[in-house]
Amino acid sequence: MNKDQIDISIVIVNYRVKEYIANLLKSLENAKSDFTLQTIIVDNNSKDDSVSYLKSRFPEVTYIENTENVGFGKANNQAFQIAEGKYTLIINPDTLVSEETLQVMVNHMEQNPECGASGCKILNPDGTFAPESKRSVPTLRTAVSKVLGLNNLFPKSKIFGKYYLGWIGEDEAASVPVLSGSFMFWRTDVLKKLGGFDERFFMYGEDIDLCYRIQETDFHIDYVPTTSIIHYKGESTRKGDLKYVKIFNKALYQFFDKHHSSKYSYLFRGLVFTAIWMRVLLSFLTSNLLFLRSVATDLLLLNASVIFGFLIRFSFSVEVFTNLQSLKYLWINVLASVFYLTVGSALELFRQRRTSISDPLKAVFASYVGVAVLTFFVRNLAFSRLALIYGLIGGVLLIIIHRLILINSSKTGSKVTGRISSSKIILVGSETAANPIKQQIYSRPDWNYDVVGVVRPGEEEGNYVGSLSQLRDLIRAYNIDQVFFLLASISYKTMLQLITTLQNEKVIIKLVPDTMDFILGKSNVEYLERIPLVDVGLSYTKSFNRFLKRCMDIAISLPLFLLFFPVGILSFLFANGKKERVRNVSLIAPFSENGIANRFLLLWNVLIGKLHLVGARLDSGEIQTFDYKAGLTGYSQINKKRIRTSIDSENYELYYLQNYSIWLDIDIMMKSIYSGYSVLSDLDSANNN
Repeated sequence: MNKDQIDISIVIVNYRVKEYIANLLKSLENAKSDFTLQTIIVDNNSKDDSVSYLKSRFPEVTYIENTENVGFGKANNQAFQIAEGKYTLIINPDTLVSEETLQVMVNHMEQNPECGASGCKILNPDGTFAPESKRSVPTLRTAVSKVLGLNNLFPKSKIFGKYYLGWIGEDEAASVPVLSGSFMFWRTDVLKKLGGFDERFFMYGEDIDLCYRIQETDFHIDYVPTTSIIHYKGESTRKGDLKYVKIFNKALYQFFDKHHSSKYSYLFRGLVFTAIWMRVLLSFLTSNLLFLRSVATDLLLLNASVIFGFLIRFSFSVEVFTNLQSLKYLWINVLASVFYLTVGSALELFRQRRTSISDPLKAVFASYVGVAVLTFFVRNLAFSRLALIYGLIGGVLLIIIHRLILINSSKTGSKVTGRISSSKIILVGSETAANPIKQQIYSRPDWNYDVVGVVRPGEEEGNYVGSLSQLRDLIRAYNIDQVFFLLASISYKTMLQLITTLQNEKVIIKLVPDTMDFILGKSNVEYLERIPLVDVGLSYTKSFNRFLKRCMDIAISLPLFLLFFPVGILSFLFANGKKERVRNVSLIAPFSENGIANRFLLLWNVLIGKLHLVGARLDSGEIQTFDYKAGLTGYSQINKKRIRTSIDSENYELYYLQNYSIWLDIDIMMKSIYSGYSVLSDLDSANNN
């Protein structure tokens, strides 16, 4: 190509996705080859440090900073005005390209002079093919087929599958009517001749409109599947939000109104408008189906607990089921449900991706308190207080079980609380790149990742669990939840090829850019630096929290102590060993061999306040600050495999003190039981060393 001019102008619109853009720019840099690039980023008033963040890393890029969010189409048009390349690539910020992508697209355009624009194969983050890679212009027939799901039932039909051109294979090159706005490779002169995007489309629909208008020229659009990109799909928006659904469907009506309204009567246009807004509601409900199912399950469990308390109160009497007088108490279910939804909304319990345990318990408690207070003042709704107490206990248990199932069945979470087992991950990259990443992951006490091993990208020797060809088998063998690709030591092309082979493995794919300072997932960015830990405002030091902790110690240790008192006292009297002082308590060594007697002694020391159930390590030097006593288990103890240095140990202890709550203690005890942790084994190991 002529080196006296810019070969490709690359246009990216940013709205609060700076980390994704940084990754995209790096992949474009790797794909640059011998081309001269002009990269233009238009920031749509992100109101964060996006521009300064990107400028410090990519100073050669041209930046346009808007003082308001002007929309996708208008922002792109601002960049088109200064685009000087022979070709212009319009690309979404939440994408990344393969090393050969630019070369493949330029070659295709050079070999096909009548091609005005082209697109490539687009992959979803899980490796599946994104059908919007090739589309047709939406018509009434294609819209009806899509809304009714006929395009999914008959994807290869030229009648019902027309929206995504299902009869054209994902690896089959073809001329197509519409490209996805996430990747459009244009001849710049054609793009400018068309006047760029129609700015009446704020977001969505402008890509369809632009592709539709190319029909007025002598050029056509091609789908080129010989290269691929990955698209995270709308990381600057949330597709479950009603606002997104409204904008998307409004764009469809704008397109219909602009290009087809003159053909139809006002009545028919009104029917189309009504149908589109009915689709808004349907799309919103469909995209929030899992979320709505979770809310419905919470309400079902709450109502079941109310009925459960009523039945226990009346000893499951047959009359309870046959007495019509009992039906009036269904008002209690209605009241409890209203209170739950009201309090839950105030706690933002019903937001997507919320998997809190404490918040639904607060809502359940508030529901029962509200019912008790209201029925006290409204005598017509008078209800057994004992039945409410039974129902509250049942509701708490059911909600805890439900939330624990939700948290532990998900593979996406990196956070700790509520997840009994660690999220198993495997790193794909060189050992040189993997070692610092492992250390950074383990230095984060707020994460719950367990690095199973590293998969080597080449033939190098080292401490690897396998090679790239074995990746799918390793995922199955180790029951892997997430795969991290380390882009510092593996090519984008290889990574994209591997992702396509994993699309049926139900694993979460995440990327670690070669800067190795954050992790990119489908819907979140996780920074790898240590979290700030300071000795101020620690939750543990609050008097009320200390009181609750003491109450929990007594409530759990007292019944256990009384239950095992006969066996414990006999084991203590006939113990075969010598007494040894550990911190400020006396135990009998060898500790594990005298397990019953030592557990009895440990429970006694918890009762009298010398130990906590959850506290500092008993096998190390005592932490004097904040009266932080040793415990039978603790945050450091259950994470001892992840702690590599004394600094890590200190971070884990400080994290616990900063984030202390009774729920965190319960979570630690559950994980200790699940993992089989034994404080006596730790003491034996410390003695042997």
